[in-house]
Amino acid sequence: MTRGVRTRLFAASIALILVVGLVSTLLLRREVATTVDARLEGELIRAARVARLAVESAPHLDGDAAHVLAEHLATATGARVEVFASDGAPLGTSAGAQGAHDVLGQPEVRTALGEGTVGVARRGGRVVVATPWVRADGRRGVLRLAETTLDLQPAYQRLHFLIAIAAVVGVVVALLMTLLASWLMDRAVRDLSARTRDMAMGRSRRVPIVDGDDLGDVGIWINHLADDLDRGAAALDHERAILSSVLDGVSHGVIGLDADRRITVMNEAARDLLELPTVPVGEAFIDHVRLPGLVDLVRRPDRPTAVEVQSPGGARITARVVPLPTGRGCLLLLEDVTAVRRLETIRSDFVANVSHELRTPVSIIRANAETLISGAKDDPKIADRLIDGMHRNAERLTRILADLLDLSRLEAGQYGLELAAVSARAAVTQATASLADGAAARGVTVTADVAPDLQVQADPIALDQVLVNLIDNATKYNDKGGHVWIEAERRGPRIRLTISDDGPGVAPRHRERIFERFYRVDPGRSREIGGTGLGLSIVKHLVENMGGEVGVEPNEPRGTTFWVEIPAATTAHAEDSPAI
Repeated sequence: MTRGVRTRLFAASIALILVVGLVSTLLLRREVATTVDARLEGELIRAARVARLAVESAPHLDGDAAHVLAEHLATATGARVEVFASDGAPLGTSAGAQGAHDVLGQPEVRTALGEGTVGVARRGGRVVVATPWVRADGRRGVLRLAETTLDLQPAYQRLHFLIAIAAVVGVVVALLMTLLASWLMDRAVRDLSARTRDMAMGRSRRVPIVDGDDLGDVGIWINHLADDLDRGAAALDHERAILSSVLDGVSHGVIGLDADRRITVMNEAARDLLELPTVPVGEAFIDHVRLPGLVDLVRRPDRPTAVEVQSPGGARITARVVPLPTGRGCLLLLEDVTAVRRLETIRSDFVANVSHELRTPVSIIRANAETLISGAKDDPKIADRLIDGMHRNAERLTRILADLLDLSRLEAGQYGLELAAVSARAAVTQATASLADGAAARGVTVTADVAPDLQVQADPIALDQVLVNLIDNATKYNDKGGHVWIEAERRGPRIRLTISDDGPGVAPRHRERIFERFYRVDPGRSREIGGTGLGLSIVKHLVENMGGEVGVEPNEPRGTTFWVEIPAATTAHAEDSPAI
């Protein structure tokens, strides 16, 4: 180490020590002053609270009694004490108090009277504390204590002098230690330089590390130059592990390919989409993936494009290839769009079903109208039959449109529900009463067994629509002489309503789709009895919007059971009957 470098290092150290010493001294002085002031303020606040109790409990607070009390409090607290009424009038003051000039305008008094808390202010070398007081006779006012900080100045000056002496001593000691450290470092660097020169000339392959040497780290790094490659490889493996964790956390499939189309990286999502048993890193892509669309895509990655393929398991996959900027490989991005395609299919099926359902009544109405126009209106018997058909299909068309409107509002979250405590028995009674004539005409017996204390948290109108739909279906699709049972029971925080019948039942293949729009177990019979195919879908959405669930299961030995679970009511009283 040259003298110039050592001199600059020593000068920089001196400058740093002086700056640190000066800043530390200033900060210490400021911190001491702040701490003392804060302690003085805290003691004054505590004294004010104790003095307030004395003012509030004093037998008299008029005339000389208030002055005497103020003097006693000043003697006890060591502060100047003033007692004021709520209008600012002085009641009593101790010797040396500030006086009552514009008391209500002082900030600490405004805080005490306005907010009912202790107000603190600093002015003229004093700390002033004000606290409100309220006597048992209703009189109110403010108590103010003040203490000067000028008495602390001699102590501050002595403390500052001691801090300055300590700082000077510290700087001198630090300078001496810096000088010694500079000399020791110069010697160590010269020795290290000589040994490194010997190592470069082949006379030594390692630099001996002397225990306690300040430049030991430099020697260690020089001795470990041969190990840098191993450490770099370990760091690369670590970064690869991090990259693998990131890729595995991505929901999309990611596959990295080199210029020879060998797999360099593949996350778990890609492996699952391609249904591979393992991650074949380092192997050819075409040896493990047999989907022609993907193979053709990776063979020409020069231009970004996308294809959609179907995996052996039936999943629909959108694949896009992105060439690497280096030109030596590409990334293959895979996205599972099975759910998206299913939603698109459901949407197209819904449009087709709506068109089909609307076409039938419209066609009948049009055909009957054309027949009437052609002259059938002159034959009363034929005209009545055609008009009746037009009326029935118009009613059917109205029901379909109304159900479609309700369903769209439910799916959009715009179907207003007003939840309230509803008696389950009252709701079931009302629903069965409205369907009694229809059930009797079909020869179906409807019985209900619902305890009177069961209450549900539901919209009365929506609950009635759910029950009417399920009970009506149970009677319509039952055989003549059949039975329908309605029961209810509490299951934890919910009430379970079951509608069971002994009709022909629902086959297992239909149960998981029975709540879909326009899905019919027996399309011919459904249209014959006037069903729209939307009732159960509306039931499902209504129940879910009320925080419940709905399902279907077989009723052994014959028939079907539809169940509805709705949260139990938390209120003490339920509506005796839904407001329909």
